[in-house]
Amino acid sequence: MNQQFYKTTIVLPFLVLVLSARAGWGQALIEAQKLEDLSRNELTALTGFPALNGVVVYKVNYLTNGSDMLPDTASGLVVLPDDTTVVRLVAYQHGTTNGPTDVPSNNNTEALLVKAYAGQGYLATAADYLGLGDSRGFHPYVHAATEASAGVDLLLAARELAALEGFGSMEQIFVTGYSQGGHAAMAMAQAIHERETDDLWITAAAPMSGPYSISSVMKSVTLEDTVEYFYPSYAAYLVLGYQEVYGNLYDSIAQVFRPAFVPMIVSFHNGEIGLNTLNDFMIQQLVSENGKSIPGRLFNESYLNAILSDSLHPAAVALRDNDTYLWVPQFPMRLYYCMADDQVNFNNSLVARDYMVSQGAGNVEAIDVFPAGDHGGCVLPAVLSTLAFFNGFSMSTSIAETGGIGLVELYPNPAVDHLRLVLPSQMTSARLRIYNQMGQLLHSINNYAGEEIGITNLPNGIYHIFLQVGGNQFQNKLLIHR
Repeated sequence: MNQQFYKTTIVLPFLVLVLSARAGWGQALIEAQKLEDLSRNELTALTGFPALNGVVVYKVNYLTNGSDMLPDTASGLVVLPDDTTVVRLVAYQHGTTNGPTDVPSNNNTEALLVKAYAGQGYLATAADYLGLGDSRGFHPYVHAATEASAGVDLLLAARELAALEGFGSMEQIFVTGYSQGGHAAMAMAQAIHERETDDLWITAAAPMSGPYSISSVMKSVTLEDTVEYFYPSYAAYLVLGYQEVYGNLYDSIAQVFRPAFVPMIVSFHNGEIGLNTLNDFMIQQLVSENGKSIPGRLFNESYLNAILSDSLHPAAVALRDNDTYLWVPQFPMRLYYCMADDQVNFNNSLVARDYMVSQGAGNVEAIDVFPAGDHGGCVLPAVLSTLAFFNGFSMSTSIAETGGIGLVELYPNPAVDHLRLVLPSQMTSARLRIYNQMGQLLHSINNYAGEEIGITNLPNGIYHIFLQVGGNQFQNKLLIHR
């Protein structure tokens, strides 16, 4: 495989000047290493999702600030479409990982989502976050400010890389992410919104299944003594991560956690075991001691009571500091979630929506994309909904911007018992597919010529329509409502 590198030489005094002038926002592509080229067919086979174009995948090292606000080198994934006329960028923020090497720039599982977005005609990015990938220190887990800065600075570096590859300016910028990435996407969207410059903006945002209410909803899930929760390691990870930033949550790990848990937590903090191993141990120990996995019982009673009763306790202050919904977006936002989510309680999305709407946000909705879906089962319907939402802001509704084939009309939408797609006069037939929110193929016609399609067998809900001819594809979201 041909390896391609871009490198930027940075002189430290100039670097410090840039950081000061930009109030903490860096903009420096340090290195970009091409990992792979994927054709449209290869990408479709890899992701299981019909691609519109091929992609070029890069691991990028870029300048950002560490959690100590000193210059740091971070890493991330940047995926460029093989079509340089693309003018849309989506910044995807990844979910909780097992450890520092389980990151998008190392082509982990979540990197597939980034490639899938790029295969739909977007320049796509995914920051590894601080303390993960190539950056130094311990990861400040669900820390809003560093999630935001890592994501924004990668976005800026990606635009530099795109310019080197012959792309023009990105006219549309979208932000999304799942789970921890939902929290990070919300933080990143707020940071860009409050940046108040004309060189960076958001067209729309779609955080997915994120813990936006750290100090209330998530605190109740993880710290109340009667609540059973099978991801207790998240609570320990959060405390360790906030200590990395704030430095005042504890004097020693033993001050916070009960003795039975301290050795394994220390091993995780030292990088000797992964998060999954820590979680398995914690569940086993909690069930052995209490008959249930109750995360609050990880903690020393005095420390837990202090967090719950003293609003000025450093840990309580840190929790409030990392709520990410207390602002008012001036652009469209969708909060996708699943009511049966077993990791991130759905009330996070409802609390965020209610606050934003109450403060005057004009286009914020919380949408349950698959009520029966747990955290894993919610991923695909949420991602498909996000893609349909972002595609609605497309600069054109043509079947192919560059193909010159013409406009495709879908009607009625919402539909009741039938629908029809009106094809351009020069198109005699196309391949049509209808998917539900879970990505399941429900209807397929290989030689569709514009005839009426009966849909009485499909229940009320949101569906995704794909119409393909040659290498060009039209896609839209269909609502069935009776």
